[in-house]
Amino acid sequence: MQTQTLRRQAACHPLLVLLLALPLLAWAPVLYAHASLVASKPDSGTVLAQAPSTASLSFNETVSPLLMKLIRPDGSSKELEDVLTQDQRLELALPPMETEGTYGLSWRVISADGHPVGGTLTFSIGAPSSNLVDSTHSNPLRNGLIWLARLLGYVGLFTGIAWVVYRALAPASNNTSASQAHIAPRMLTLGAVALLLNLGLVGVDALDLPLSALFGTAAWQTAASTSMGLAVLLGWLALACAALSWKATHSASQKWLAALALILLGASLASSGHASTADPVWLSRPSVWLHVVALTLWIGSFLPLVYALQHAQDSRLLTLFSRWIPAVLLVLVLSGAALIYVQFDQLASLWESRYGQVLSAKLILVLLLLGLGAYNRYRLTQAVLQQRSDARQALRRVVRLEYVLAVLILAVAALWRFTPPPRALAQLVPPSVSSHIHTEAGMADLLYIPASTQHPAILTVSLYEPDFSPLKAQEVEVIFSNPQAGVESITFPAELTRQDQWEVSNVELPHLASWNIRIQVLISDFERIHLDSTLDLQAN
Repeated sequence: MQTQTLRRQAACHPLLVLLLALPLLAWAPVLYAHASLVASKPDSGTVLAQAPSTASLSFNETVSPLLMKLIRPDGSSKELEDVLTQDQRLELALPPMETEGTYGLSWRVISADGHPVGGTLTFSIGAPSSNLVDSTHSNPLRNGLIWLARLLGYVGLFTGIAWVVYRALAPASNNTSASQAHIAPRMLTLGAVALLLNLGLVGVDALDLPLSALFGTAAWQTAASTSMGLAVLLGWLALACAALSWKATHSASQKWLAALALILLGASLASSGHASTADPVWLSRPSVWLHVVALTLWIGSFLPLVYALQHAQDSRLLTLFSRWIPAVLLVLVLSGAALIYVQFDQLASLWESRYGQVLSAKLILVLLLLGLGAYNRYRLTQAVLQQRSDARQALRRVVRLEYVLAVLILAVAALWRFTPPPRALAQLVPPSVSSHIHTEAGMADLLYIPASTQHPAILTVSLYEPDFSPLKAQEVEVIFSNPQAGVESITFPAELTRQDQWEVSNVELPHLASWNIRIQVLISDFERIHLDSTLDLQAN
């Protein structure tokens, strides 16, 4: 009796370790969301009379500079090495710029979540060039390899570590052939190799280097200094614990090492990436940890179940899985809902943003997987436990299909590496600027919404009679001018969107502190009024 009690306590200790590890994630040092450029000097699109000697880039969090280049009007470029980091701002010393025209300041930094971020801002000296500088480019081969390395890492880590966990909890399921006994170690090896490749690719991507840079040292040194370096280290420790558990012969050692591997796997994925660094971090990081642990226990069980079902007398793993899966799925759903909450700014982002579209595709696959799981649980599991061979074979086929769906889910999730979350994109939206014009001829309310990553700059004009009734107009034009800066008048036709509101849907202006604005309103063939004001854009 005492021996059985001790065995139960030994089996429960790993679960207690899992629960105790959770608060440590909330205590860990705070990281912030995906880095975004929020301001620059000079502003992008500015026309300057004289060449600046310095430039500054301000971000929403502390970043580390990787590559800074000045692109000249003739297309040649010069790397900028004199970069000073001050809190969330980078100060750059610029070389002499004697040629008039449009210059590009190409920047590339690495953010707190371990992802490289880059862009190019343009400014002109004297007058803009006829062809604007655009140094942005994509590398489909490199991006494809990054995606594949992530997918292979997920498959190797989740499947290999889950197999070790279930082997420790259901030792009777070890009656497998020699070839099958090697699958879990091979999965662990796949995870270790994929983690190494992921680390190198982070450095290559961060420095915008060709894939041949994987054979050099610069990419590896850069990657190791980011949060991805910590994530890979924790991942390797998890794999090492799993390998030791697989080799251990004592039941208690197997359980402890398997639990530790699961803890470290969750910590690895919670230490880097969009979701783990979203604000508030006390919610996002533990949610990632719980989500990874639950996901591992769920989809990582499929291959062990397939091989355990080969043996008619071995049903311990199936019984254990059936008992645990409701709690595992509950944790998975709740942690996933928390991550959606911290990543999304509005419901429409589910279908309007690329991040939301990836999530929607993932949720569709998850629903299909849950449907197959429900069929297994309520139609086949009981029949298998009653030793019906036809049900056992049917369950094996469905579980194989579940594993295929699980791999597809991981393949979709790996696309998040290339899609900043909606809350990070929302930080790029500058505040709107409003103005009111009141004259004896009429009134107007102006609302200027600056350009963002999701839409161009928009100006809306609401027209009223002096008595505040709607002003009927046949045609409206908006004229921007700034004589002090030597900028000629720029005219935009407005379109009627409703009875008293007109809109200019694509306002393209050089970045100046303020603009004189004139609203030309055609009321009839014989009557036209002008409403003048100043639009102060200094806040942007």
